[in-house]
Amino acid sequence: LLLGAAGWAGCGSGETVVQVTPPPAVDQLRTTLNQIGEAGVVDSSVEYVQQLAEEIAAADPSKAKLVEAGEKLARSRGKSAVKKQVDAMLGMLDGG
Repeated sequence: LLLGAAGWAGCGSGETVVQVTPPPAVDQLRTTLNQIGEAGVVDSSVEYVQQLAEEIAAADPSKAKLVEAGEKLARSRGKSAVKKQVDAMLGMLDGG
């Protein structure tokens, strides 16, 4: 009983709160695109790609073509078509 009380008394003391900042949308999109490209399959993560593309385009109008490219990626079928579209989107991120 005494041991339990000592353990209970120590709980919660010295807690620290760590603030975690998520990576920028461009980094998140790049990571997700690379995962899709490696898998060669369009799955539910394409919805996240589209969301990120819209977020990036809203912040930087010069990246507006990412939204259309995300829609094209969603329609892509076959490993080579998926990889080609992923590469095109990565190029838009890197080169403008």
